[in-house]
Parts: sequence; structure tokens; C-alpha cells
Amino acid sequence: MPIHIRTAIHDDAAPLVNIYNQYLGKATQDTIFRQAGFFIKMINNLGDRETMLVAEKEKTVVGYGILKKYSWKEGYKFAGEISLFLDGKNLGGGIGKKLMHQLIEQAKEFDYNHLVARIMAINKKSIQFHRKLGYEMVGIQKRIGFVNGEWRDAAVMQLLLHEESNE
Repeated sequence: MPIHIRTAIHDDAAPLVNIYNQYLGKATQDTIFRQAGFFIKMINNLGDRETMLVAEKEKTVVGYGILKKYSWKEGYKFAGEISLFLDGKNLGGGIGKKLMHQLIEQAKEFDYNHLVARIMAINKKSIQFHRKLGYEMVGIQKRIGFVNGEWRDAAVMQLLLHEESNE
């Protein structure tokens, strides 16, 4: 089935909430059940060089990804961060790969040089997914999150978009 990737709109808020809330405390350090207004606000607050894309299958939103600035600090202006979430029923079918490729292309258009992904270290499938796309492990932040009564580690991965020039 064809997958359509497009920019998120306010009408996507309800399906985005349904997808995101599947991962609370499992694949995100967030534990707060979100409502549609959370995503409407997120869409409204995207800055320049930031985007949220959704993946549709048969006109149903089945995943989304966010490309955001890594930091507001000027020295990090060429660094971005990508987060990606798919409806659990749509894992393993290539949707995430297609969505991630589109986000990476958008990052290049926005002139980012470096992308960061922060992943719960217990999420081995996501780490493997990012590796297949060229991300490399930078390190593990030990006991950075406290979720469901347990300390959680976060894996930090990076993807360099442009080769270093010696000119």
C-alpha cells in the first residue's frame, strides 16, 4: 500500500495523540497521557527550520516524525533532533524508514549538518533502526530518566549529514 508523507496539520492531533500515548513510559521518558491540544500547540510552536511530518496509509495517519532545532544556542544552529513514532500496528513495514528519509532530506534543506536521536536505551529495535539509517552511537546517559518507578538510561546517537571539508 502506498504511504503518503505530508506536513502535519491541526486535524492530525487526535491520531497523533493515539500514536504517542502508546509509547508512554516505554519508548519515551514521558509518562503523561496527552490530549489533542498538546499536538496542536506543538504544531503551532514549530519554529523556522523545524517541521512535523505525518505518514498516511489509506488516508489514515499511521506515524509521525518531528525535526526540531537541537538547541536555541547559536553555536548549535547546524544541529537538529529527530523523533519518530509509528502506530504499533504498523511497525516493520518500511513506514518508519520512509518517514525518516523524508525528515533527513528536510534537515539537509534546512542546512543542518548534525542530527541527534535520544532513545531509551532499553529500546533495542529503535537503536538498530537508527544504525541501519547511518546513525552512530555517541554514548549512554546513565540514569537520566525516572519512569514507572525505575531509573532509565538514554542512548544518544548522531548522524552527520555532510562530510568534513579540509579546505
